[in-house]
Amino acid sequence: MEDDFDSYNDETDYTASLDRFEEMLRAGESYFFDVEEFEVLVDHYLDKSDINKAKQAIDFSLLQHPTASVLKLKKAQFLSAIHKPNKALAILNSLELLEPFNSEIFSIKASIHSQLRQHNKAIENFYKALKLINDASEKTNLKISIAFEYENLNQFDKAIGILKKLLQKNPENETVLYELAFCYNLKNDTTGSISFFSDFIEEHPYSYSAWYNLGVAYNRANLFEKAIDAYDFTIAIKEDFASAYFNKANSLALLEKYIEAINTYKETFEYEEPDATTYYYIGECYEKLGDAELAISNYSKSTKLDPFYADAWAGMSVINESENKSQSAVFYIKKALELENNNSEYWYIYGDILAKTGLFDEAMISYNKVIEYDEENEEIWLDKAEIVKDHENLDKGIIVLYEGLEKQPENYLLYARLVAYLLMNRKIDEAIQSLIVLLTNDKENVSALMEYYPEAINFPKIVELIDNFKEEK
Repeated sequence: MEDDFDSYNDETDYTASLDRFEEMLRAGESYFFDVEEFEVLVDHYLDKSDINKAKQAIDFSLLQHPTASVLKLKKAQFLSAIHKPNKALAILNSLELLEPFNSEIFSIKASIHSQLRQHNKAIENFYKALKLINDASEKTNLKISIAFEYENLNQFDKAIGILKKLLQKNPENETVLYELAFCYNLKNDTTGSISFFSDFIEEHPYSYSAWYNLGVAYNRANLFEKAIDAYDFTIAIKEDFASAYFNKANSLALLEKYIEAINTYKETFEYEEPDATTYYYIGECYEKLGDAELAISNYSKSTKLDPFYADAWAGMSVINESENKSQSAVFYIKKALELENNNSEYWYIYGDILAKTGLFDEAMISYNKVIEYDEENEEIWLDKAEIVKDHENLDKGIIVLYEGLEKQPENYLLYARLVAYLLMNRKIDEAIQSLIVLLTNDKENVSALMEYYPEAINFPKIVELIDNFKEEK
């Protein structure tokens, strides 16, 4: 009669094998281990990312058990882990000839093809493995893997079809539910996601995962009130589901219900350890409420829990700048930039601080960084032109606006500002030409012109042109 347990799942045997192997390496000798022990040793070292000892375990194992296919499989897994997929596939192809009914061979081959982004080959091998196994749980895992490969091929409908069939067999499989939600998100099909989870809840009203994912879909559709309702149902079913509180708080904040949002963020602390992200969002709510002291306090808590949380450093910079504490503001934004040097928003904040303190050259460097990292930013050219106008001259400010229009020819805010600058410079004909472009393409931004340069009404040709376009409307 075979034992009904795996002896090497026993912690004592596991530790004993590991200790013996480590002792063998220190002594420079050769001890005997059976195949099962070597499996455990290789898995241990691979899990620990100890590549050298994993290789030593594999080499010793194949010296002692050169025909053991399971150890050859371990070698293939090892080669894949050290980014030698072709050598791993060569071993697996040889094993396939000897053991064509070994499902593990095909599963490992599929995983390697997936890593190589050969998703069709991965699917082919997952299906081969699927035909060779009977365990329901293993079949489910393989089908999820196949769905994942279809996602990688952007064949979302095929992935969704597989996942829905799995749910029909086991509607309580949360992994499948979350993968379905992820798939709808990748497909950018928020409507489909809402429809699916709504229908699923009709049949399974106590599925907290379904309610949660419905809330996520509503939130993505900017239906924040409905999202909050869905999160409330999630919490009613599973009171300790911290993510539901967190997402509900996000929805409340987006509705500008900042006090409620803060209280809901804090509820997460009852069910999980406080983290940097939650403190950051609490700080952001206080900032929106105009409570600088509590905003700074929570941003500070965020950075203490995670010194690499750049947004919190940036948040402290913004608040200090709003209180005219430029030195502190510079300190904090530099901390953020040390962590994320290619973040255009941080460079923008830094540029604004420098411009405000009169450091023109340094501000220009920062603004140019914004353009480098976010060439679609529509505001940066306005600010860059403004400081060039103020610190150099109007003609150079006009040149900056023309440069911006070369990069963003459909940025009609630039045309509105350009009309103003040209009028200031008494270049009436050029101003009229730019105004015609503005009025032809974006009449609404005439208000931006008038807001920035009310004196435009003192130019009869400008007023006449605007009135003519109004009449055409």
